[in-house]
Amino acid sequence: MENRFETEEEIYLLSEHAHPLDKAFELFRLNYRQNDWAEADRVADHILSMAERSYNSRQKWGDVVPLNQVLKHPLIFYFGYGYLAKSIVFRKQGLFDRAREYIAKYADLGWYKNATDEDIQEIERFKGFSVANGYAVDLLSGNKEILKEYNEFIQENDEETLPGLITIFEAANINEWNIDKYYYYIPDQLETFSSFEDLGNRVYYVKLLNQLAIYNINQQRYGVAINYILNCLQTAVTMDLYREFITTIPMFETVRPFATTEQLTKYQSILQFNHCSFQSRC
Repeated sequence: MENRFETEEEIYLLSEHAHPLDKAFELFRLNYRQNDWAEADRVADHILSMAERSYNSRQKWGDVVPLNQVLKHPLIFYFGYGYLAKSIVFRKQGLFDRAREYIAKYADLGWYKNATDEDIQEIERFKGFSVANGYAVDLLSGNKEILKEYNEFIQENDEETLPGLITIFEAANINEWNIDKYYYYIPDQLETFSSFEDLGNRVYYVKLLNQLAIYNINQQRYGVAINYILNCLQTAVTMDLYREFITTIPMFETVRPFATTEQLTKYQSILQFNHCSFQSRC
């Protein structure tokens, strides 16, 4: 059987005209979506290696690229993104000191020679990302003292709110914190998050549901946790997030004894839909 490529990213990876750096960028996003951190790490290294070769070539020969392979972003973007990608991989592996090393790299991209105005905008943008991700690593490594400050930061920066909330509850789950004072306003925001249509925010939404389910299990609110699990499973199926789906099923099984008849029925319905959905991919 042949795999059927469905997403725009997967179709893009087959394009003859896409620049290899842009293909690698999309490939990292696919691996992030599927939580495949080993492959994501290899792709991040590949991005940085290609970016360095392109930069050295430009310094020596100028900007000479095939006409059918124009970069979607300024070259400096791929350095910043490669470092950011490495910091994400190390963060997900719990290697927080290594993550900080790479955060420091994309916090300071000022070494880039002959920077244009567009390059400078990217340099400043990644400097902003480094602030947010520096907070995140500190929080995940157990620094609860910055929780209030970080929460205020993500609420004031719209593009950081959704990924930031994932970090907050991931940190709570890792460090066994009770942060109900931050949890109780989350349901009001979920309706907004669920309405996001772009793929990146939809992936974040699923990951937030997963962390909220874990948090409520830890707080022994099993009925609430089950609702989050079911929502997570249902959304993962519709988005073709196979690994997210598979890793969430065992969570449901741990709290199955607390499920209502209605919740059990919904669970079985999702499993049946999932079977048909993933069978159709082949």
